[in-house]
Amino acid sequence: MKDSTALKKSQNILIIIAVNLAIAFICLEALSLAFYFINQKQFFYTRTKAKEKVVEDIERIGIRLDESIVERLHPLFGYVLKQGAFTNEKLKLKVNKHGFFSLYEYPFIKTNNNQVIIGIFGGSVANNFAVDEYVNRRLSNKLKTYPEFANKEIFVLNFGNGGYKQPQQLLVLNYFLALGQELDLVINIDGFNEVALSNLNNKAQVEIGMPSVQHIQPLTGLANNNLSPEAMSSILQINENKKQLKAGIDKLQTCQLALCHAVTSLQVKQLVNNYQQAVVKYDSQVKQSNPDTANSGIVYIPKADFVLQDAAAFDKMASMWYQSSIGMNQILSSRKIKYFHFIQPNQYYPTKRSFTAKENEIAIDQKSPYIEGVKKGYPVLLSKVGDLQKAGVNVFSAVNILDNTKETVYKDACCHYNSVGDEVLANYVSSSIIKVVRESK
Repeated sequence: MKDSTALKKSQNILIIIAVNLAIAFICLEALSLAFYFINQKQFFYTRTKAKEKVVEDIERIGIRLDESIVERLHPLFGYVLKQGAFTNEKLKLKVNKHGFFSLYEYPFIKTNNNQVIIGIFGGSVANNFAVDEYVNRRLSNKLKTYPEFANKEIFVLNFGNGGYKQPQQLLVLNYFLALGQELDLVINIDGFNEVALSNLNNKAQVEIGMPSVQHIQPLTGLANNNLSPEAMSSILQINENKKQLKAGIDKLQTCQLALCHAVTSLQVKQLVNNYQQAVVKYDSQVKQSNPDTANSGIVYIPKADFVLQDAAAFDKMASMWYQSSIGMNQILSSRKIKYFHFIQPNQYYPTKRSFTAKENEIAIDQKSPYIEGVKKGYPVLLSKVGDLQKAGVNVFSAVNILDNTKETVYKDACCHYNSVGDEVLANYVSSSIIKVVRESK
């Protein structure tokens, strides 16, 4: 009898525990559903296959999960992207054999006289502008609204890469023209890298005209095998973080319960924090490397004798930018190819724009290493616009084109725009091109 009572009591306890666990699970699942709805603006159980917000956050801060190092040293351009990286099978979009994200291999040759080939040059903003064309046909569709392009077959070729700054655009242009690349129109979108990244070159005592020290130094360090054991260890840690991030994101896509999704999202966010800390640690270790051994390997990057004072440094940056644009215009004009130069807007250059709450959160970083270069360098660049125009360059300052847009236009704390910003930029570029084309008739 006692055994029966004890058994029944045990069963009741187990039932109570099971009920409490079930209630706890239901409560946690309900909280997770609310958490998902707040973040994703949709119900978890009826969710679409739209990109996860955490994935958008990862892309916004520039974490690339598919490759540890996607850049490759290039004997003429400094660096390019690894061939085949970032392949999009649906759009047939990938990094071509020359290291540029494009639908086409170069040189791309016309098959009839009704075709118009437009080359896009510059850094990551120019690259994004070209990629947007491949995805949305934004630029070509706008140009086709004008009679001058209405019946034309427009092809846009991307010659931009993240971090490119003059004279890289000039070098890339000359190289592909030498290969026989046909162009009817060239768009160069720059300005930010020329001052923000060149300023970092100067501070690192690397020649201002050399490729971005942020991009080239890690590559040359690996090639020269002069990274410290601590820096190599950090690279391994970064790669391991990326593997864990990719596994976490894959799990997010397959979670059947909101609780699973919530827990995994928190894990992924912690992995993102770990990744960022590892990158900061790696950057610090690279900077601490002995400058006397920086060029002891097989890759040579000219060092400056000393860090230039700001006035001299920004004058040198602006002069190089000016001369490079003059050079592009001269060689293109001699071939009867129209050249259009646009100075990109940036959130760190003061204008009349009022930032949205979201932009203040994601697009403004008071600790950004780019602020000084933009604030001190943009005015020097803009002071040379008149001289460029007098020299016959179709140059346009786009620094204010976002001022009247009340929606969020910036998508990160560097320099890049979302689809709203892309639309404004495409409108400005296309209308500026048409104005020049009509005035030249």
